[in-house]
Amino acid sequence: MTASQEDSPEPPPTSEEGAEADNGSGPVGIDSQKLLRIAGVTRELLEEARRIRPEAGAVDHLRQVHAQITVELKEALPPELFRELDELTPEVRDGTLEELALAHSEILGWLEGLFQGTQLALQAQAARTFHERMQGGGMRPELPGARRPDPGDSQYL
Repeated sequence: MTASQEDSPEPPPTSEEGAEADNGSGPVGIDSQKLLRIAGVTRELLEEARRIRPEAGAVDHLRQVHAQITVELKEALPPELFRELDELTPEVRDGTLEELALAHSEILGWLEGLFQGTQLALQAQAARTFHERMQGGGMRPELPGARRPDPGDSQYL
């Protein structure tokens, strides 16, 4: 990790920087639904790696699935985010059960951080938009389900 990355981590792109994908899955360049599925598979693999005995066939299968997860993440993420993940997660050298479990934990932790960062960015954007609407239009906030009085209705009780 370079010093500039440590000093100013870049948040994931928000919808303010680009239009939302047609399927509403998230900011442009990120297929959040696919990332959630990958995170789910990674979480299950991590749990399975903790439960199984280190038999050659099982470990080989975990190695193959880890390689596939890496390919899927490369396809699902914008290049700059995949580079960040790749820099933070070391290569699986020997492919031991412990090494694979650690790799899965690292991927899962990074994905959860990405999801949280994206949620925070979207919440900050919504708050900014709300604040701008309030300042610009002099509007009062409306409560859900609240009725606006009809200007022609001036009858008293």
